[in-house]
Amino acid sequence: MQLKTITELLNLQNIQVESMLEQTDNSLHFYVDLVEPVAPVCSACGIVHHSAIHSVGWIRAEDLPLSGKRVFLYVPKRKIRCPRDGKIRVEYFSWLRCRFTARFAEQVYRLTSIATNAEAGWYLNLDDETVYRIDRGILEELSREKLFPVPAPSAMSVDEVAWQKWHKYVTNVVDLDKRLVIWNQNGRGKGVLDQFFKALGADNSSKIAAVACDGARGFLSSIRQHAANTLVVLDHFHVKSYLNEAMDRVRKEQLAKARKEENSALANLLHCRKKFIPLQGHSSRKQRDLLDRLADLNNTVYRAMLLKEQFLEIYRCATSRKHARAGLRQWIAAALRSGIAPFQELAKKFFRKRHVILNYFQERITSAISEGINNKIKRLKRMAYGYKDVTYFLLKIHQHCGLLNPRLQLKYE
Repeated sequence: MQLKTITELLNLQNIQVESMLEQTDNSLHFYVDLVEPVAPVCSACGIVHHSAIHSVGWIRAEDLPLSGKRVFLYVPKRKIRCPRDGKIRVEYFSWLRCRFTARFAEQVYRLTSIATNAEAGWYLNLDDETVYRIDRGILEELSREKLFPVPAPSAMSVDEVAWQKWHKYVTNVVDLDKRLVIWNQNGRGKGVLDQFFKALGADNSSKIAAVACDGARGFLSSIRQHAANTLVVLDHFHVKSYLNEAMDRVRKEQLAKARKEENSALANLLHCRKKFIPLQGHSSRKQRDLLDRLADLNNTVYRAMLLKEQFLEIYRCATSRKHARAGLRQWIAAALRSGIAPFQELAKKFFRKRHVILNYFQERITSAISEGINNKIKRLKRMAYGYKDVTYFLLKIHQHCGLLNPRLQLKYE
C-alpha cells in the first residue's frame, strides 16, 4: 500500500506518513511528519509561538486499527520556550490526547459507556489504568462543556443512592422532561441540595415549577429556602411504602401474639411466606380466600387492611386537590380512632406532610424516573465491583444516565 493512500486513510490535519517503520502480525508502525511547516502551538497557553525551536523529540501515539491491526504513529514534537512563563513547553496537536489520537480516545469513551473499563481494555488491548485515565479525561472535558452552567429544569426530582457502605451517598437531580441526571454531588441532605440551587442561580431556581422527592427534611428545607414558589410533591410511591410498612408492623405484632397464644391457624396465615398477600392491591382467588379467613380470625389485621385500602382509594378516585383533601382528612381521623398504633403514628406523619401529599393531585409528577435511574446506578456500581474515587463515579453516572451519554449527545445539543 502506498504511503499516500495510508495518509489519506489516516486523514490527520497537516500530517503525512513518511515511512513504515515496522509491520507485524497484529500491528503497523508509521513515522509521520508535517505536510507544511507551521509555527508550533504552545501546550501551556494554546498560543502559536514564532520563537526559536528549543529541541525536537517524538512520541508514539496509538490510532484506530486498520484491517484488524493496531496502528502506532511516531510523531515528532517540537519544544519551545513559552514567553509567558519562560518554561520549555512541548508542541500541542489538537488531534492527540497524550499518547493516543483523539478518535481513539473517543472510541474508549464510547466503549466504557456500555461496558466496564476492564472489558473495554481487553477489547482494545489496553490496561485498566490507561482506560481509566482516557475515560476520566474525556468525561472531565465534556462535563466542563455540558454540565456548567447547570441546565435549568422546569420540573425535577431529587433522590440519593448509596455508593459505598457505611451510609455514603450521592445525591442526584433529575430533569423530568429530559429524563436525565443534570447534577449530582457526594453526600445528602440540605447542605448538598443547597449547592445545586447555588450552582443553578436564584433566577433559574425561581422558575422551577415542581419538585418530586421522598419527603426528606433536608430536601424540603432546601427547596423552601431557595425555590419558595416551587410546588413540592411527595412521591406517591413513597407514601404507599409507608402504608406497607405500617401494615407489615401490624402483621408482625399479631403474628407474635398468635404464636404466644399458640393460635396455629392465625400464625400460618400471618407467616412471613404469606406476608405479601395483605400488601398486594390485586389478589388471586386463592389469595382472596386467605384474606377472608384472616378477616374471620383477626379483626385487627382486617381493620388495618381496610385502612390501607381506604387510603389507596384516595389516589384511585380523587380528581382534584379539594377532593383528595377531604378524603385524607377522613382517613387521618379514622386511623387515629382505630387504636392500631402503627396506623396512628402514620396518621400523625401524614398530617404533618399533608400539604406535600396533596400537591400530587395538583401536579401529578413522581420520582419514578429517579428510582429507575437509581437502579441503573446500582447496576453500574455492581459491574465495576464498586468505586473508590467518588468524583469519577459521579462522572460515570452522567455518562450512563445523564447528558454525557454518547448516545444522547446529538439529541440534546
